[in-house]
Amino acid sequence: MSEMPDKTKQKQIIMNAKNIDIFGLFLLLWKKKKLIIRNCSIAFVCAVVVAYSIPKNYTAEVLIAPELSSGNTTLSGSLGSLAQMAGVNLGGLSGNEALYPEIYPSIVASTPFLTELLDLPVKSEDGEINTTLYKYLTEDFKSPWWGKVFGIFSVLNSGTSDEVVEEHDIRKVSAEELTEDERLFFAGFAGQLGILIDQTSGMITVQATMQDPLIAATVAQAVTEKLQTYVDNYRTAKEQKNVQYFENLYNESLQRYNKACQEYALYADSHQDAYLTSVKSEITNLENEMQLAYSIHTQIAQQLEVAKAKLQEKKPIFAIIQPAVKPIMASYPRKKMIAFTYVFLVFSLTAMWIFVKEFIMNAKRTQMATDAGQNAESASNENV
Repeated sequence: MSEMPDKTKQKQIIMNAKNIDIFGLFLLLWKKKKLIIRNCSIAFVCAVVVAYSIPKNYTAEVLIAPELSSGNTTLSGSLGSLAQMAGVNLGGLSGNEALYPEIYPSIVASTPFLTELLDLPVKSEDGEINTTLYKYLTEDFKSPWWGKVFGIFSVLNSGTSDEVVEEHDIRKVSAEELTEDERLFFAGFAGQLGILIDQTSGMITVQATMQDPLIAATVAQAVTEKLQTYVDNYRTAKEQKNVQYFENLYNESLQRYNKACQEYALYADSHQDAYLTSVKSEITNLENEMQLAYSIHTQIAQQLEVAKAKLQEKKPIFAIIQPAVKPIMASYPRKKMIAFTYVFLVFSLTAMWIFVKEFIMNAKRTQMATDAGQNAESASNENV
């Protein structure tokens, strides 16, 4: 007999949990409005403190349109129409293109690429900062009050001589020899840069986020130029080797031709009055060698010009649609979003705590009422 009431009690609790009274929940929140207002007010104050503790960051952007290779393979050409129907752009995935825009973010985040930017001269908008990018990031880059513990750049900007990485060391060491502090520095530096690729149009957006708008624009432009140079060197590496090869052959053939001319001229001048057949034969041989050297030199010169033309043809063209412009508004922190997030999160947690607490109290009251009814029923049965 005692098992049946327990099962009935459990079913009642479950039914109460499923049958949620929305209006009753609102009334419960209204009843606890003082607690909610207090917690949300505290959250708002904390959000304001956090938002105003984070230094302003400005993001400069450069919009570029890379040249897409026209040498598509048969497979990529046949898939082009299907990709367009699906809304996917395969223009950059040609058979002759080995460096896809999709790996540009990895290139920009690589240690060798970032190292080349450390000597970049930067100047702040107010003129108070006029130094290199490395010194700006390690000496003038501000962090919030909690950044001394968790900040990326604070590791290099702690103010102690044994933790600060020397400028010449960080530029010369290889990626395998970087210390933990130097790795953190490059990780923080890479986080300030970004490459966004529009898969539909193929447009590339280069971003640089700094605490000064003019420095952000300077870095964004420098990153764009470095990226163009990197891609240019990569795509024209073979052609550059060919040009260098033919330039070496050109110089060697020119030296051989000049030497043959000198030998012919000296021998012909010193034997002007000679009528011996051996002398005339030697002059003829020297003249033939000179003509052969000239012919070889001319052919190499032509091949050199062809190699230079191929090199120029292979060079990619990046059309800068929108150059780097000094941003006016700060991109971060978004104070309104931070305040809304803090208040909404605390409101949700407070409301959840109120609901759970009320559910537990109702469950206890239901159990107590059930137990009291059972006790009363047992007492009446005993009296009978």
